[in-house]
Amino acid sequence: MTYYWIRQLHIATVVFTICFFALRFYWMLYHPGLVKKNSVRYLAQLNDTILLGAGISLAVMSHQYPFDAPWLTAKLIVLLVYIFLGVMALKVGKTRRARTVYGILALLSVGYIVTVALSRTPASWAFLGS
Repeated sequence: MTYYWIRQLHIATVVFTICFFALRFYWMLYHPGLVKKNSVRYLAQLNDTILLGAGISLAVMSHQYPFDAPWLTAKLIVLLVYIFLGVMALKVGKTRRARTVYGILALLSVGYIVTVALSRTPASWAFLGS
């Protein structure tokens, strides 16, 4: 029963993370001042902390760990790519065009992470075709 609720929490925080990143990406393009507000930053950090805790809990409870489960390894590696791209899109990118490209790539990478999670295979494109 506990696994179920932690999984639901994980899914909810994933959905929030994706939607909130998309919103912050939009703000970065059209209302840059909103992205820099402390409340926005803290909300993102709080959600990401809960997401990480729930993800680690699920891995421990299910005895599936990165480098043992290929799909989980793929998720972890692309998660790091997503974080890098997200930072480039929201903070570091020098031009609006560069930030736009980074933001789109970040959204594509998180889409890959979701399909890997649903299919439990690193070849998530196989999941999309079925």
